[in-house]
Amino acid sequence: MKKVVIIGGSFGGLTAAFELRRHLGRRAEITLVSETADFAFAPSFPWVALGLRKPQDITVGLDKLLSRKGIKFLQATVQKLDPGKQEVDLGNSSLSYDYIVIATGAHLDFEAIPGLGPEKGYTHSIMTLEHAVQTNQAWQQYLETGGPIVIGSTQGVSCFGPAYEFIFGAEHALWKLGLREKASLTFVTSEPYISHFGLGGFRQAGRVIEDEFAEKDINVFTNAVVKEIQPERVILGDGTELPFEFSLFVPPFRGVDVVINSGLGNPKGFIAVDDYYRHKSYPNIYVTGVAVAVAPKEATPVPTGVPKTGFMTEHMSKVVARNLAADILGREAQALPLRKLDVICIADLGAKAAFMMAKPALPPRQKTYLKKGRWAHWLKIIFERYFLFKLKRGAMNLP
Repeated sequence: MKKVVIIGGSFGGLTAAFELRRHLGRRAEITLVSETADFAFAPSFPWVALGLRKPQDITVGLDKLLSRKGIKFLQATVQKLDPGKQEVDLGNSSLSYDYIVIATGAHLDFEAIPGLGPEKGYTHSIMTLEHAVQTNQAWQQYLETGGPIVIGSTQGVSCFGPAYEFIFGAEHALWKLGLREKASLTFVTSEPYISHFGLGGFRQAGRVIEDEFAEKDINVFTNAVVKEIQPERVILGDGTELPFEFSLFVPPFRGVDVVINSGLGNPKGFIAVDDYYRHKSYPNIYVTGVAVAVAPKEATPVPTGVPKTGFMTEHMSKVVARNLAADILGREAQALPLRKLDVICIADLGAKAAFMMAKPALPPRQKTYLKKGRWAHWLKIIFERYFLFKLKRGAMNLP
């Protein structure tokens, strides 16, 4: 019986695990390794930070979830992979494998900018559930005093959505509490223009989102380099200083330590794959999600990365599972080049949301679609509840 090890317990890892079990039945031993005991629904982290969700509303225990599928779960931190020995180093123990799926996500590189981040810096974060909970505590304290707010995405960021969602959510929360006049809001982004998203723009999204910023009286800085964060002050590369009482920034990503320690990635720690999502030197190593190296379609004045949304990650993971199973079963693999990946996203704007779709994600595109309205906000809420309802019953499927 072949041994398959999956590293990562979020969208990519869980989708790969469920799909492999579906394709292979009991013809493989599947083990999922995750640093955390729970799956957390990351699209809801901005709502957690604003007090609109509790952690227990958006988390599901991995052990019980996986055991129902006959998938082993191990909560541990992977230190290193040895592709030659086909072993996973867990520090005090090791796992052998015939195939491995890397679905680790990325390391949040707060260290890249002085003063950035919640641990050693002066800004908050919503990139993990723990960070979102800490941010909510700081947000509640902020509401007692008010003052300037600075939200944004630093240079090198490849996930812009959370910053957009948080600033619009914060503005709406202040408005509902009757506190909007106590806060000046500023949005800082490394994108060359609003709604570039690291994808080279998105139809009329720039105009739509720019109108939202204008209507809500939010100041915007594009093409921005964050040089340093000081206590209560953001310093940009051109010398501009932005005072704040509350600040949140999305940091740049780099590859996780296990990939870097194992020498499997590029200089930033992301992994180049072929059209079947296999490592180019080790065909029994498959990669999905944020860990995959994707080159930007175009160079931007300030460096930006390409996002890998939950929808894109799920699509990659299904290809990974199908092709890994095909290798075990002696069937033909099916290619899906990165350039052909599609994207669907619902960006919350407070009381409204924007529903966006692009086929493929990077231009030139066959089809794009964007609509904004309160219906899209409710669609995001309904989808959150639908997804978690299905997941608790052992199914994982984004639209």
